[in-house]
Amino acid sequence: MFERRSRLPTALPAAVVVDITCLEDSQRDAFFDWLLPQVRGLVCEVPFYVLTGSDDLLPDNLQATAIIDRIVPDEVLLMLICIHQRALLRSEEAQLRRRIFGRIPGFGTAPHHSGSSSLLVVGLSGRFLEWQDASEQKVEVVGAFDGNMAVEFMSKRAFDAVVIDAPFDDAVFYMQQIRRDSRFAGLPVLAVCEREEDLVLLFRNGASDVLVGENRKETLVLRLYAAIRFGKRRRLADRVLAESHVWLRQQVTVGGLGVVEYTNYLEACSNALAERGLDLWEMRLQPENFGIEVSSSDELEEINATLLSIADATSRDEDLVCLVKELGPVAVLKNEEGTARLQKRINSILSHTVL
Repeated sequence: MFERRSRLPTALPAAVVVDITCLEDSQRDAFFDWLLPQVRGLVCEVPFYVLTGSDDLLPDNLQATAIIDRIVPDEVLLMLICIHQRALLRSEEAQLRRRIFGRIPGFGTAPHHSGSSSLLVVGLSGRFLEWQDASEQKVEVVGAFDGNMAVEFMSKRAFDAVVIDAPFDDAVFYMQQIRRDSRFAGLPVLAVCEREEDLVLLFRNGASDVLVGENRKETLVLRLYAAIRFGKRRRLADRVLAESHVWLRQQVTVGGLGVVEYTNYLEACSNALAERGLDLWEMRLQPENFGIEVSSSDELEEINATLLSIADATSRDEDLVCLVKELGPVAVLKNEEGTARLQKRINSILSHTVL
């Protein structure tokens, strides 16, 4: 196992969080005029949150990772920060792979990755036109009566965000139906509730944001825009990583990824992580590293396929698992915990497998 350590100190903030209710109306424009260049000037992007309420005025054209109700519980905010940090890493990984590995000519995409920018509204509140009016003109708004219909629609075309506008018990149930499907685990889901006391439970059942009571149209527009923008970025990363996964599997049939391409990837990925103060972990999955003796080329091919399959199933889709010419199977991971998990999984399976 090889580690590429960051050359930079871990001085980058985990997130930038602004509670807009702590600012006087007269101070807000000046504060954001100062803050936004500071956020854009960071060495790389970090999650940026604005905590607000339904009656608060927000600056025009505010581009935040998410605009969230200020009553969000601390543990939920921490969970959202972790989700968005991973989303940023996935997006950067997707861009890196597209730049270094290219595309597959004529590659199609899964239905839930395909289509124009869309917002799905779930529930029978009667406010569909209100949501349509608050969304951008380029965003198609689609309605679903309940959670079953929502999941059915989401499996057949892409949506960048979901709004659940239903009574509290129904909203929780619909949220659970959506979150149970791994394809939509990271999709921004906004919920509407009438009572502040219901807000915490909606967050804890998977809501990315909760809109309490009536919202100003201007505020609603910005909160929807932030959710749709994040969802679109997530969907594009999903699509590129899915294509990259297929392309890397195809390289196995030609003896593996070229050493030059692989080295270029390692260098670029290591540099990108260094900007975040993170380290890159490379695991060489050669049979001898696991105490496996190989007696023929056919046996080596079979063992390599087994090791690749285990690593592929154990790693996250933003981790690189591939066969490299002259090196054999490798796994490139973004954290040390991932290497320990993969090592344990490989040892466990090999101990119960006759090769």
